[in-house]
Amino acid sequence: MIRTCPPPARQPLGVQLLAAEEACDFEYWASRLVHVELLLGAVAVAVYRLPLLAVPVSRGRRGGRMNMLHEGFAELTVRELRGRPGFHDVAASGTHVVWGEPVPADLDPDARRRFFGLRERADWEVWRA
Repeated sequence: MIRTCPPPARQPLGVQLLAAEEACDFEYWASRLVHVELLLGAVAVAVYRLPLLAVPVSRGRRGGRMNMLHEGFAELTVRELRGRPGFHDVAASGTHVVWGEPVPADLDPDARRRFFGLRERADWEVWRA
């Protein structure tokens, strides 16, 4: 006889903001940001059971972005982030949520890393050990 798992409880379609530490990628960002204190203004954006970190702009971090599964989630995320410090000019573009300055198209990889306020790769490789 094959047994099946009961279906999970239905969750309403939506986006919820949680404390930054609740994000499943909190440590990933903490190890890569030049200014880790940006995490004090960050929030976890939870879609269903998967909270991902949204890091504000400031201290050299000029822009931020998140990719969502669906345009509806992107619009809901914009609604939740609008008005929060460090998330100015937050907007949805399809399934992408962006805030801060637009990313210049002609950035080389190192300039792109600096635009997002990230450390050089060698600086965070040690965290993988």
